[in-house]
Amino acid sequence: MFKRILFFYIDGFKNLSDLGRKLWVIILIKLVVIFVVIRAFLMPTLNREVKNPQVRQQLYINQITGTPSFKQKKEE
Repeated sequence: MFKRILFFYIDGFKNLSDLGRKLWVIILIKLVVIFVVIRAFLMPTLNREVKNPQVRQQLYINQITGTPSFKQKKEE
């Protein structure tokens, strides 16, 4: 069943017109920009900054719930 569905989509993409292929390329480029570029530059990477798992957990909870986070001293 999975194989039939897979071949259905593969056959559909093979028979796309030029306009359809261009639109899919635009969609894929947009997805790459949204998920890779924006995430890499705008999302903080707490795993690199904080070594203590309990402090990291509290920072994640504060970010998710929207409460202001406290200042973290750099661990050495």
